[in-house]
Amino acid sequence: MASSREPMDPLAPAATSLITATHGLAPNHISAAANISIREYIYFLPYPLPPGTPIPYSIGLPNNNPLNLPPHQFEPTSTLVLTSPNRTFVDIRFYKPSNADVSTTLPNEGERKRLEWAFAGTSESQPISLPQDSKPSNERGDGEEKTWEGVTHSKWTHWLDSRHPVGSPDIPVDEGDMYPIADDLTLEHGHAFQPLMHAHKTHEEMWRDLTIQSTNSSGTHLCVVLRLHADAAGVRGVIVRLGQYCQGIVMQRDYCTVERWEYFAEGRRDLEEATKWKRTARVGDQFLPCAATFRPEVLAMGGLVKYHDYEWVVEEIWEWK
Repeated sequence: MASSREPMDPLAPAATSLITATHGLAPNHISAAANISIREYIYFLPYPLPPGTPIPYSIGLPNNNPLNLPPHQFEPTSTLVLTSPNRTFVDIRFYKPSNADVSTTLPNEGERKRLEWAFAGTSESQPISLPQDSKPSNERGDGEEKTWEGVTHSKWTHWLDSRHPVGSPDIPVDEGDMYPIADDLTLEHGHAFQPLMHAHKTHEEMWRDLTIQSTNSSGTHLCVVLRLHADAAGVRGVIVRLGQYCQGIVMQRDYCTVERWEYFAEGRRDLEEATKWKRTARVGDQFLPCAATFRPEVLAMGGLVKYHDYEWVVEEIWEWK
């Protein structure tokens, strides 16, 4: 399975005015490169696929189901991916409550069994040409045929992975083909070993892009990236704050801690007036300096956020209109 959905055209022009940047990315590409995405569903198929299987497959359900697989897609997790303009991402996936009568509240007191998977690293995406016989006549179940244009192949390099110790050489390749379904929807088609199934499976994941919101009175959009790299102690960490979300992961050897924060606009009666950033999920008990990203005005490129023996480096700061 993969993460950090790439924009369908990362070089598409955007009406962007650069205010502050720490790297050489062109101003009109910032909002096209930065990305917030959530997973709508994951759907499993056999691997390898039988010859002639339509790809994508899951968008034709339930009407078009030649393999006689389960007729409906499902989503067992709350999955959010934040990707910076320089393609640094943090992908965190929490299990939803198993009891439908229980509140949908995410784990926020360190419950480790509720973490399905978390990883961070860098992503890349390239346009691909599909074989001629796969371009036409992909039936979507409504009788309409779709010719697939604008398909890309994406790869996500895991610098940290909750399923593997820090620095492990055994983290598998994470890649997939990305099919544009709508302006804000992209379907990922790939294959990977599924630990819970103890088998290699083909998978399709539907990803929805969210609008990056401003969290200040000036109406600008912000992104901050912090990185902790202390391999001598077996410790690594990445935090990405983008718009109205912030996610962080830190690992000490094979022990993982993750947090998710969300910005709530004024007027929410269920929150204290002074509270705008709220931690909405946490697993583990290590320290993550997510709150440092909420005040980008006091940060500087290359600066340090220190906690005990560890130093988090400010790796990216962006502000755009």
